[in-house]
Amino acid sequence: MPDSTTTRRLTRLILAGIVLASGGISLYVPLVLEAVGAGFSGTWAATIIFATNLGRVIGSYVASRQALFTERPAALVVTIVLEGVALFSMAFASTPLAYGAAALAAGLGSGMSFPGMKAWLLRIPGGEPSRVFAELSLALRLGMLWGYVAGAFVPPGRLLEVFSVVLASFVAYAAAMGLATRRITALAQAQTASPAARAGEAAAPPDEPVPIGLRTLIALNALFWLLMIQPTVAMSLHVPRYVPELPVQTTYWVITLTILLLQTRVTRRARGLAGHARYLRLGFAVQGAGFALMALAGTHATAVVLAAVLLALGQVLFVPSSDVLLTAIARARSLPPGPLMARQLVHQNLGVMLGALAAGALFDLGVAQGWPALSWTLLALASAAALALSVSRHRARHADEPPSA
Repeated sequence: MPDSTTTRRLTRLILAGIVLASGGISLYVPLVLEAVGAGFSGTWAATIIFATNLGRVIGSYVASRQALFTERPAALVVTIVLEGVALFSMAFASTPLAYGAAALAAGLGSGMSFPGMKAWLLRIPGGEPSRVFAELSLALRLGMLWGYVAGAFVPPGRLLEVFSVVLASFVAYAAAMGLATRRITALAQAQTASPAARAGEAAAPPDEPVPIGLRTLIALNALFWLLMIQPTVAMSLHVPRYVPELPVQTTYWVITLTILLLQTRVTRRARGLAGHARYLRLGFAVQGAGFALMALAGTHATAVVLAAVLLALGQVLFVPSSDVLLTAIARARSLPPGPLMARQLVHQNLGVMLGALAAGALFDLGVAQGWPALSWTLLALASAAALALSVSRHRARHADEPPSA
């Protein structure tokens, strides 16, 4: 078994690549949306996000059906490079359709590579899923942080330079994954393990029963992201109109910093798989509290900031725990985690697509009705319904278990 130093080095190598790629995405997205929105329309700008997520849905579906995208290092590296090259092509786009086509191709690469990246993180010998996924969440947010900061200093009309940086970040990410997967494969081959372990599987199932079913977990994850993507869109619309004294970027900074500060501390307090299942329910509860606060006091800056903290805490609780439980289900069924993660991402990205479309429509409806709290009220009710569904599925599952002696 490799020592802890080797484990940490491999993990950090992959996470460093993720920080670079995540930052590249956060660097270009606000600039492109601003350029397309100003040059064409807000609808066309939203279409770019829609096309990206459509590509992710297709890519995730392909990865769930073709294991080579999660099992073969070469396929993983190629799909990462595909995303980078597709994004770089946006530097030469001059019409919304060209931007949309590039976004679709980039989303395709993202959808195929992301579950594979997670699967290879889990293959690192000595890695513990709870810690791995908490650190992955931190890496994604650190990348967003540098991307947003760098984007704030980009002069207008410098998209070629921006996308050159984006391409370089993805090439570095692909190189990091290539080096890491080669080393992980070599370590696996050097061990006298079972064939399943050499393929990246846990040889033994979890020490405790998995407290949630696969379909329930996938459904709850899709519901969570259908709801959680809405503030990303709605805050950008709500804050300038109803809380003009608050800079529009404030909520993004608050959410990012809250996750950076709390993610590891909160995730490590989960006690076993039952604790992670409890975190799913708490995630919906805290998410709903954030929506309710916006519904009750969303025209006050302090309430908006506190709501952003609650929404960030909902992500801190839910996101890594969902991945930990999915990994446990894969191990309990002696299945490779990559295709299951791809299957989960298909539904998650569908939720994101539908949520992003609904967010704008709900906001416009609230404005038309003269009721700013309309969308937030509906979101709070939806979170409460998702929490009730989670609790009922939990009780039904445990009602079927035989009582302990």
